[in-house]
Amino acid sequence: MNRILQLADSLLDQRPALQVGMISLALVAVIAAAAYAVGHEITVSIFFLIPVALATWYGNFRLGAFFCILSVSIWYLIDAGWSAHSSGIHFPPYWNSAIRLGLFLATAQLLTQLKAHLIIERNLSRTDELTGVLNGRGFTELAEKMFELSERHGRSTTLAYIDLDNFKQVNDGFGHSEGDKVLKVIGGIFLQSVRRTDVVGRLGGDEFAIVLPETSEAGARPMLDKLRTELAKAMQEHNWPVGFSIGVVSFNLPPYNLDEAIKVGDALMYRVKQNGKNGTLFEQFPLQRSAAWI
Repeated sequence: MNRILQLADSLLDQRPALQVGMISLALVAVIAAAAYAVGHEITVSIFFLIPVALATWYGNFRLGAFFCILSVSIWYLIDAGWSAHSSGIHFPPYWNSAIRLGLFLATAQLLTQLKAHLIIERNLSRTDELTGVLNGRGFTELAEKMFELSERHGRSTTLAYIDLDNFKQVNDGFGHSEGDKVLKVIGGIFLQSVRRTDVVGRLGGDEFAIVLPETSEAGARPMLDKLRTELAKAMQEHNWPVGFSIGVVSFNLPPYNLDEAIKVGDALMYRVKQNGKNGTLFEQFPLQRSAAWI
């Protein structure tokens, strides 16, 4: 049952608001037909809360409010129809509908606030507090989705694995507070330099990774050149003896999983370390093995 609910949640969460509205509208029609069919003896109209909840949670409060009004209006007409059918005169009082509308709107508002709170909590649990980029967990979740999409659409994806050179010297010479400042500055540069579609995370103490979806080596080079320039400028301004060894792998075919991609990038980064540090090494995988240095 949990798997079914998780699958439904993942499917609905990816739908645009218009599609969510159409699904909710279909549910309203089904519930209205059932409510009219069973009459007053069995009340099923409370199930109108289901499309209201779906529209609010997977759409927005405005969409949920629309379905609140629509559901309460239909509920009133159904009650009015049965009242007229049974006595020919009596209509249900308006205040019943007003109470129902208030209940539905309150439910939509609570769901909106709950979702906003959960989004904040989820973002905090996936964000590295020191640097502001994703932590290992958050990076893994988003990066795996990027590689899945690249496999589905048959497009290149580039991963840059970044390790700080001489970071230990900062900690030993100036203290860990200064080392934390270095990481904060680097995190800020990452967030300012990458595109909104890119995924950047801190994988360890001084190790970072960036996934550039739908990006080949040719597309990754200008972005990473700019990133290196900004990082070097910041290190010089603060007189920090920190360099950056970067291994960049462009996957023409997607790897088996994210762990494999990170291993390839990590191995390439270590080749930079072995050849003097503070450089960038590009490689395509798996179709080409010709490496290019910067």
